[in-house]
Amino acid sequence: MPDPSQGTPKGPEPQLSIPKDVTDTPSTSSTAFEPVDPKTWPLYRKYLNLFLVSFMSLMGYFSSAVYMPATTEIREYFNTSITVVNTTIAFFVLLLGISPLFFAPLSEQIGRRWIYVGGIFLFTVFTILCGISTNLGAFIFFRLCQGIFASIGQGLGGGSIADMFEGRQRSRAVSFYMFGTIFGPAIAPTVGGFITRYLGFRWLFYIKAIIGGLLTLASFFFLDETLHQPHTKTPFLQRLKSVRVNPISTFGLLLKPPIGLVCLAVSTAFGWFYLMVTNLPLTFSDRYGFSVDKIGLLYLPGGIGNCSGAIVAGLIAHRCYLWLTRRNLGKPLAEFYLAPIVIALPLLLAGLLIYGWAIDYQANLFVALLGYLFFTHATMLSITLSNTYLVEAYLERSASVVSVNNCLRNIFATVFSVLAAIVRNGLGDGWTYTTAAITVFVFYLPLLLVWFYGPAWRAKG
Repeated sequence: MPDPSQGTPKGPEPQLSIPKDVTDTPSTSSTAFEPVDPKTWPLYRKYLNLFLVSFMSLMGYFSSAVYMPATTEIREYFNTSITVVNTTIAFFVLLLGISPLFFAPLSEQIGRRWIYVGGIFLFTVFTILCGISTNLGAFIFFRLCQGIFASIGQGLGGGSIADMFEGRQRSRAVSFYMFGTIFGPAIAPTVGGFITRYLGFRWLFYIKAIIGGLLTLASFFFLDETLHQPHTKTPFLQRLKSVRVNPISTFGLLLKPPIGLVCLAVSTAFGWFYLMVTNLPLTFSDRYGFSVDKIGLLYLPGGIGNCSGAIVAGLIAHRCYLWLTRRNLGKPLAEFYLAPIVIALPLLLAGLLIYGWAIDYQANLFVALLGYLFFTHATMLSITLSNTYLVEAYLERSASVVSVNNCLRNIFATVFSVLAAIVRNGLGDGWTYTTAAITVFVFYLPLLLVWFYGPAWRAKG
């Protein structure tokens, strides 16, 4: 196996023939347009579909984060504890991760369009029911059902990208998709804080229901089927009868070393991110005396960090891939997409340490927010690169591998958000985030094994 770090021999650089899938040339330039093959569609049609899918993905994490600033109001209305309210957030995030283990393999058998349309419709229905609930039990039940169908965009998005895009287009599409995914939680707490203060927490659900209804209509009329099966003539209903979905098998993809190690690394960072944002309202109200609407504004640096991380990943991932391919004598390896993580790791560690100790010593607010910005930027840079790598390395099962990555991240997010208050009360802010930095470093180191041995592992199946 060629060493991914191998350099070009001295002397004149040989003329290399770079494979088609690593060039900057769009696939449509060399392939005749074929209506049933999404890879030959014009770019505007691809990006219309990608926009709708990304918007659905946005609604998932937006729905989980938008009522974080409203936890106190929801607790008071239902006369319950803050632990119960935080648990509804945690289990919502858990269902965001688990549900795609069913939806992704299903979409690889019967197609993606109707799963998208049906999923966003049911998301809208359960969002309305959350908004009108007056009973705590009913509210929790409808909230969990909302979480199941909020996962549609995240569960199927990687598959749709693999269906439509090739080469450089694909890495940019993943970045665009991840930007949509994280733009939701980036703006959700700020939006949620103002809506809760001026309209009441129920309008969090009414506004989401309006957006969901519009998205349902847009998907019904404009979203295309992207799963191209040229040798399959079986009618849809017959395919539906023969469906076999095994979520345990899908989750078992984590046993493949390249998938498991990559997912474990980014899930660790994502878990600490959820602990950070779950504790954020109490942290800044205790330490700095902020009100609910102002606390919502404090999430903005994290949103900027998340968005910039996805954008930077889109700008540099394919360039690094092409450069390393040339240095590897023209042989492309999917592992080259992981190279920019060497930038992410120092930022992850610095961000955690700056944030934790700035709060612990009640330093200037902007110092803590700078650490928050660094950490979120590096977290989203890592997640975007990991999804790009998984799509490229496992094209045939792209929806499933991206779903299992989402699943493990959300499991970590669930556990860390449930334990957020306990960990902070036990360790204090400084040592909480020092512990976070140590664990992130430990779980990112095995990515070196993926870098050197990933191609051989994948060759073994």
